[in-house]
Amino acid sequence: MKKGIIAVAALAAAAGVSTAAFFIVKDKDTKEKKQAAEKLAENEIFRFDADSINTVEINSPEGDYSFVIENEKWVNSSDSGNSFPLDQTKPQQICTTLSALKADTNYGEADDESKAKYGLDDPYVVTVGDGSKSYTLNIGDVSPTGNYYYAMADGNNKIYAVQSADITTLLYSRFDLIDSSVVPYSDAEITGIRLKRDGEEIYDLTLDPETRTWTLPSEYSMLTVNQTRPDTIVTVLARLSAAQLVEENASDLSQYGLDAPYAELTVKGNDGKTHTLLLSRYGRESSKMTYILIKESGLIGQYYTSDLDFIDYDLFDLVLQNVESANMFNISEFEFSCAEASDKFTLDAKAGTAECRGTAIDLTKAEVMNMFTNFYNSFSYITISDIDVKAKPELKEPVLSARYVLNSGEESKVDLVSAGEGTECYVFVNGKYSGTKTDSSFISGNSSMMSYYDSLCGLTGLDRSTP
Repeated sequence: MKKGIIAVAALAAAAGVSTAAFFIVKDKDTKEKKQAAEKLAENEIFRFDADSINTVEINSPEGDYSFVIENEKWVNSSDSGNSFPLDQTKPQQICTTLSALKADTNYGEADDESKAKYGLDDPYVVTVGDGSKSYTLNIGDVSPTGNYYYAMADGNNKIYAVQSADITTLLYSRFDLIDSSVVPYSDAEITGIRLKRDGEEIYDLTLDPETRTWTLPSEYSMLTVNQTRPDTIVTVLARLSAAQLVEENASDLSQYGLDAPYAELTVKGNDGKTHTLLLSRYGRESSKMTYILIKESGLIGQYYTSDLDFIDYDLFDLVLQNVESANMFNISEFEFSCAEASDKFTLDAKAGTAECRGTAIDLTKAEVMNMFTNFYNSFSYITISDIDVKAKPELKEPVLSARYVLNSGEESKVDLVSAGEGTECYVFVNGKYSGTKTDSSFISGNSSMMSYYDSLCGLTGLDRSTP
């Protein structure tokens, strides 16, 4: 019996000890959490809604800057004395960083000696406001390890150590604040691109806002613009920003090769305004970097040369380099004539039938259809080799003529006239010089128009027709 009483007493004692220990641990945990919360609160510098901020001011050794929100966009305030294009990400980043800024530790109350010690006697100052309240951070020196910056907040006399990663999103030079985009447009807002090299106009592209089609001036009306090229150019221009800005309103452009620039690019926007860029490939890094002067702002920056291949384009690079005379499935008749042969065909490609000089041609047979298509495409898709809109050739003694009757009843004609040297020919479309040249070597030889024609004649029982 005594043993039972002793056991119960022991258990009760153990339970009492355990309960006491529990409350001791719990109390300790509560105190630690309270201390941690107090420390966290003590090191919280700011807490506010970043989206409520509508003013930002910077006071730095380099200069003073102030920005305000106008029409949902950050701009230089009217009394700031600055007019540079503003990088929208910078004031927004300042607001975001300050809105929840915390320090890792603090060094207690500041005095004149400690302020001087930590570089806070002449700080970099950032102030943001929402119209009723402002928040100011004074930034001093970086720590010896580079991990922290020393800082103080107005209304709080403590010196804080704040992570460098946070502070560097607040420290901006003038060039950091400037928007280094080369044009103030999105790709959808650019309506014109004109390039000059060595003072000579290379191309002048204009966008039709209704059809969203790029065209060249009237003297190039016979050329068809390859729409993917200008579309790519405007996409690059709208997103192009400097690797670094190097000078503003330079007095000596020669040090960047911009006194005699490699190219001049003028960009027109849907607001009717134009913006001109001077581009120079100058110096040892010219293969990697190109200097660009934005004439409207006077800014000079370095941009990656690899992004600017379009300043090397010639007109030839912007137009379709294949001329389609007529699609085989859209015609009812065609004829051709060259030095070796002349013939005429009627055709219903969709039905798989054709006829030549009274002989039916069954295009439902794979071998016949394949050879007929090779023959037709060999002269109906002409590869452009050069552009020469200044030439004035006459349409006489063509090397090759091809005429097409469309299903609509309209006619189309292509003539190749020798340019006088080798196999180069001027291309005429519907009796007018197209401003382009082609190589007529496709007419004769292996895998040529005439070899396909002869093979087709052999398959269908036709004799070659003489010119």
